[in-house]
Amino acid sequence: MKSLSIEDAFQWSQRFAVREWRLLLPVAFAFLALPALALALLMPPRIAAVPITPQTIMPIVQSVPWLVPASIVVELLALVGGLAIVALALVPRISVREALSLAFQRLLVFVAALVLILLGELFAATLLALLFTLARLSVMIQQSLLVGVLLGISLFLSVRLVVLGPVVIASRAGPIAALRLAWELTAGAFWRLLGVLVIYALGGMIVVLASAFAFGAILVLGGRAIGAPDLGAVLSTVYLRVALAIFWMGFHVLGVSLYRQLGGTIRGA
Repeated sequence: MKSLSIEDAFQWSQRFAVREWRLLLPVAFAFLALPALALALLMPPRIAAVPITPQTIMPIVQSVPWLVPASIVVELLALVGGLAIVALALVPRISVREALSLAFQRLLVFVAALVLILLGELFAATLLALLFTLARLSVMIQQSLLVGVLLGISLFLSVRLVVLGPVVIASRAGPIAALRLAWELTAGAFWRLLGVLVIYALGGMIVVLASAFAFGAILVLGGRAIGAPDLGAVLSTVYLRVALAIFWMGFHVLGVSLYRQLGGTIRGA
């Protein structure tokens, strides 16, 4: 089993974030917060209020034809921002401009690796659906088992490939080689990695949601008090997107910390 200290992972991430926040925050705001915020603000209220389900996806896409391409652009920008943050945390003495350049250069490899993961999950879903059908299980049981198994597979892959971003940035490997390298680095460390991610996800999301609820309520009430209820709702959305951007910024820095502990190579070191 590989040596991995949960305490060291968080301490290194905290020290780096405190030391380099002037570099990290502009990237997080520009690529993780602003695009998602713009999409949220441009979304028609009647569409934003509709819950996303398999039955509502097609009507939403048909009524808002620009939603899918805009969402893809937002996700790509988020990936660029994440890779740039990884580069800032991983590559010694790199500037923001160089980190963004490196992120754009390696974006295609990272996207291709994510597509391969998605295709693997779709293949597993198809195979499982066929097996459940042959077993003559009821539709409800099939759906429950399929969702449960796929969630388990997704969680497992997310933990084993948590250092994929640092691997893509640190190496010149293609998508398949990057997946293999990330898989090899995390071998024997699944449970400690899971522990780190659960602690960060639970702690971070509790802070984000609690603060968003508290500040959001204050902003909405303040907007109503000055006769501008829409302003309070907009400011509440802005705060939520900024808080989520900081959460994901911390996640990317934590991924680099784990990558270092697992013995990953440092590009340019």
